[in-house]
Amino acid sequence: MQEKKPKRDFDRSSSTAKNIRFEDELLEQINNAAGPGNFSSWVKEACREKLKSSRASQK
Repeated sequence: MQEKKPKRDFDRSSSTAKNIRFEDELLEQINNAAGPGNFSSWVKEACREKLKSSRASQK
């Protein structure tokens, strides 16, 4: 696990930026599904749905 770095003064206090790599084909599909300017919110919502379904299947 990566070491947690202290936030800089200009960073948001309740979020953290992460750099991730996507396969080109997957990225194209996400961009098409999300629409212009909605990439971040689309990916975050997809992650929330995955976590929700993962919790449900663990019960």
